[in-house]
Amino acid sequence: MNETDPDMGAVTETPGSGDRPWTLTAAAILFWLLATGLAAAGVWGLAQIVMGQVDTVGGAIGVAVVAFLGALYYWYLGRRLLRAEDAIAQTVFQGLLWLPVGYYLREAAHPVIGIAAWALAAAIIGLVLSGPTRRAVGFGERKPFGQGD
Repeated sequence: MNETDPDMGAVTETPGSGDRPWTLTAAAILFWLLATGLAAAGVWGLAQIVMGQVDTVGGAIGVAVVAFLGALYYWYLGRRLLRAEDAIAQTVFQGLLWLPVGYYLREAAHPVIGIAAWALAAAIIGLVLSGPTRRAVGFGERKPFGQGD
């Protein structure tokens, strides 16, 4: 049962109350920022093609298309999180993908950027696996496979 305040209405969160925890909003914003960065990388790649700064146009187009598709997928994940839809497994997987990226960046003489990639992975995984986020999207509430009604 919610405690109520005459001016504010319900002031305590209960399951199903429709309140979105800040961790869910922060995770969605993080994915949208990543989507924006990938889209900008795709635009930069296309600009490089137009200016003639690439050796192989086909390869550059491929990289730009992959950047745009990645941006679209990250935007989709952020949208699902903001709508409190269960996308926990996909977002954790995307967070884990940043761990080898950070390792290889550190090995390629970019230690600060590599540590930033590891911090990004920790932020994604921490926000997505936090209790309020999992409860808000209903993660783990479904019956195991084969035990349907």
